[in-house]
Amino acid sequence: MPGVVVNTAVRSGPATTGEIISAQAFFVGTTVRGKATEPTLIRNLTEYKKFFGGYVSGNLYAHAQTYFEEGGSRLYVQRAVADDAAAGTRAITSSAGSTVATFTAADVGAWASNLTVQVLAGDVSGVRLQVVLDSEIVLTTADLGTLDEVINTINGSNDVKHLVTIAKESGASALPQAGSALAMTGGADGTMVTDGGTTDNYVEALAKMPKDLGPGAVSIPGVATANTYWQDVVTHAAQNDRIAICSFASSNTMSAAKTAVSSASPALYTNANAQNAAFYYPWVKIPDPADAGLTVAIAPDAYVCAARSKAANAAKGPWRVGAGLISEAKFVTGLSMPATESMTKTNADNLDSARINALRVINGKVRVYGARSVSSTENDWRFITSRDALNHITYECEKRLEDYVFSTIDGRGGLFNKIKASIVSILEPIRKAGGVYEAYGSDGVRLDPGYTVTCDNSNNPTANLNVGTVTADVAVRVSAVGDKINVNITKSNLTAGTL
Repeated sequence: MPGVVVNTAVRSGPATTGEIISAQAFFVGTTVRGKATEPTLIRNLTEYKKFFGGYVSGNLYAHAQTYFEEGGSRLYVQRAVADDAAAGTRAITSSAGSTVATFTAADVGAWASNLTVQVLAGDVSGVRLQVVLDSEIVLTTADLGTLDEVINTINGSNDVKHLVTIAKESGASALPQAGSALAMTGGADGTMVTDGGTTDNYVEALAKMPKDLGPGAVSIPGVATANTYWQDVVTHAAQNDRIAICSFASSNTMSAAKTAVSSASPALYTNANAQNAAFYYPWVKIPDPADAGLTVAIAPDAYVCAARSKAANAAKGPWRVGAGLISEAKFVTGLSMPATESMTKTNADNLDSARINALRVINGKVRVYGARSVSSTENDWRFITSRDALNHITYECEKRLEDYVFSTIDGRGGLFNKIKASIVSILEPIRKAGGVYEAYGSDGVRLDPGYTVTCDNSNNPTANLNVGTVTADVAVRVSAVGDKINVNITKSNLTAGTL
C-alpha cells in the first residue's frame, strides 16, 4: 500500500564513532598493571581496566575515567614503571615433583600477588587450568591432554595473555599435577625515579610514544605540575607534532601559578616550542572512584583533553577549540582551589593575561574558559588551535604523500599535479569546516580560500629534481578563536532616537 515503509535490522560489530586521529590524547603515568614497553590504545574505561587495572590514588585511573566520561575518544596510555620493578612468577610441577613449566606475569608490579594459577583434574581426562585475578575467575580451560596444549592454551587466550604467560621447562613433557591455587610471587613495583633528568621514569615513558602514532594532546596528568616536567612534555610535543597540556600543583594559588609560568627556566613564553603548549588552572573535582558518595580532586589535564577531543571530533579537526559551551562538564562536578581563592571573571582575565587558561563555573557547570597557548608571539600563536591545526595538516600530508615517494618525475608535471591535488584534498574539507580563514574583498568576492599550494616549475628547479627532491609550498591562514564578545549598549532617553 502507499506510504513510507521503514525497515529495521540488527547490525553486529562496533559502531562508527566518527573519531579522528588528531582528536586523540596521550597520557603517561603509573597504573596498577599493564604494558610498560610501549603505549596501548584504549577507547573506553572498560578497556583501561582490562589492561591497566583499577583505581589507586594518584594513578591514571581517575584521569582515564574523566577523559572518557567527558567525551574523549582515542587514548594512548603509556605506563611509567621503576627500573627495579619485577614481574611475579610461579612454577608448576609434575606428579614426580619436577618443574614442567613456569608462569610469568605479563607485566611487572606487585599486582601479580593477586593473581593465582591452579591445576585441576580434567572433567574426563588430563588437566584443566584456572586463572584468578583479584578473587575473580578470568579463565577456566577445557580438558588438556598434553603439556604443549597447556602452553598453547594459556599463551593463546585473549582472556589471560595480557596478564600471564607460560614457558615450558627445557625437556619437560609431563602434565602438571593437580593441586591448590598458587599465587604469583616476586612481583614488585620498585622505587620510581622522579628527578626530572634522563633517568626519570616518567621522562623515559614519555619517550616511548613515537611520532608515527599521530598528533594529539600529550600530558603527564597530576605529575607534570611544575617546570621539572613541563619542559619535557613541551619538547616531546614539539618533536612529535602534538600539543602539551600542562597544569599546576593542587596547592598553587593563582598568583603562584602565574609566577611559575613567567619565571620558568628556560623561559616558557619565549621558548621556540611555546606554541605547542597550553596551561590550565585550577584542579577539578570528580566523583571518588573508591566511594561514589565523595569527591576527589585531580589535575585538569584529562578534562581539558576530553573537551578538545569532543570539539575536534565534532569539527572533524582540531581547529575548533575545546572551550566554552562544548566543554561544559558532565562528569566533573566542580573546581578545586585553595580556600582563599575564587575563580571570578577578573581573576580569569588575569590568568589569561599570564597566558594561563582558566576553568570557570558558568550556569552551574564547569567549562574550559581559555584557548591560549603559552607563546608570547601573539599574532601567530596566540591560540593553541593554530599549532593544533598545523599538526593535523602536517600529519595528513605525511600520510597521503607517502604514496608518491619513488614516483617518476616527468617533464609534463604529472607528479607535481598529483602532489598538489592531494594536498588540496586535505585542505578543502578544512576550509569547508571553517578551519582556515577565507579572504573576501569589500565587494563580497572571495580573494583566496585561506590557503595556497604551489608545486610546479617555479619552486622545483631542475637541479633539485635531478637529485630527486620535489618541493610543495603550502601556506594556510588558520582561523582564529572568538574568545571575547564586546557588546556596546547605549541608553536613550524618551526624547532621543535610538539610531
